[in-house]
Amino acid sequence: MHDAYKNRLILFTNTFPYGMGETFLAEELPYLAKEFSEIVIYPLYEELGLVREVPSNTRFCRALLTFDHKDKLGFLTKGIFNTAPFFFAFKEFFSRTLLGSDIKLEKGKKKAPLFKRLRIFFNYFLMLRAMLGDKKHVERIIGDISFADKVYFYWGDKSAMLIPFLRKRLEGKVEFLPKFCVRFHGSDLYEGAKGYLPFRKEIFSNTDFAITVSNNGASYIKKNYSPAPKLIETWHLGSSRNGRECANISSEPSQSKVFNIVSCSNVIELKRVGLILNALKQLVHDSDALKVLKDAGYESVSWTHFGGGVLLPALKKDADEFLLSLSQGSDFNVNIELKGATPHKEVLEFYQNRGADLFILVSRSEGVPVSIMEAFSYGIPVIATNVGGVSELFRNCPIGYLVNSDITAQELKNQITAFIELPSEIKSQMRENAFENWAENWDAKKNYSSFAEELAAL
Repeated sequence: MHDAYKNRLILFTNTFPYGMGETFLAEELPYLAKEFSEIVIYPLYEELGLVREVPSNTRFCRALLTFDHKDKLGFLTKGIFNTAPFFFAFKEFFSRTLLGSDIKLEKGKKKAPLFKRLRIFFNYFLMLRAMLGDKKHVERIIGDISFADKVYFYWGDKSAMLIPFLRKRLEGKVEFLPKFCVRFHGSDLYEGAKGYLPFRKEIFSNTDFAITVSNNGASYIKKNYSPAPKLIETWHLGSSRNGRECANISSEPSQSKVFNIVSCSNVIELKRVGLILNALKQLVHDSDALKVLKDAGYESVSWTHFGGGVLLPALKKDADEFLLSLSQGSDFNVNIELKGATPHKEVLEFYQNRGADLFILVSRSEGVPVSIMEAFSYGIPVIATNVGGVSELFRNCPIGYLVNSDITAQELKNQITAFIELPSEIKSQMRENAFENWAENWDAKKNYSSFAEELAAL
């Protein structure tokens, strides 16, 4: 056991422990708590409602922002009218924002157009100035970090912009600087996800340890950033089934007459959830696809989606209009449940009690999605776009299909139909393979235990 000084962790999150997000961090935290004498959490902002339990040696402080991160008025008033510095942003603004130079894009990705780069820049710039402008709170953070061994940013964009400023304030104040560690996932790492991310060089050059969730992410950093953090290590995320038996794993074919599709993600442009709806529209109007369904013994299709987001109202409207049109002349039944933001426990209970035949994720960009790990842990085969580190999840094949990142609704419909058409013994093998894949590679207990021990020992 380390002494108290050398065994303290300062953790920066987006909202945790507030709200229902960052469920994978909620699973990781107990393992971190075993390795550190104290954990201090600073969320970026607070969500109203739920405040989750934390381990006994963990405390959380006031958020970095005193307003919702989507509050435009809050950004303008708190981000402009303060005495925080702004000269540091000139080079970023003129070189990368205006000219679009040195934006690191993966193959096939495009930089954001100028108007979008300007919007992204000012969003991040005002957010950073709002954080720095709250000088009393910054002093409190400096005080906590002064007695810490590790400073761990769970995301590599928003709160991580503080790293250069915190390091500078600590130099000369403490005998030994704590190690600044950043975990990078998908949209906080790959610039192609949004077409531009501000202050990349400043974050990477001041980070001691970059912790990527995929080998693909580690390669991306090594290729694109110099100077890079001293160590780039891949530590995979994990998912937990809470010790429950998986009801969906069986060598016997399902007797259900409903083909059940499930998906789980935020309903935002990046995730393209509407593509699933459009694929269903094409499926029910394709006589050949309907014949495949009926030959397989299915009388209807059900799609359940978990997750909220800015595009959810429009998606619900589109789904309602689609279902209304079917009720006026189609002889094939379709059921759609858009659950919105759902507690993590309820999502797992759905997998446990109802299960699904197929999980679909068609994002434009990802790190290594925990949602896919959770589907695998309940023996659910997956169709997913081959982006970021998603391919690293597809072990013990066959367990589903990796599809192109630019897949169309028609192509997705064809892939769903191809899965339905598989012999029952192949589908059964896929279910078993999915579970074994999770047990061998993505079990939270294994992955988070090892990561927590390594983080404490860095």
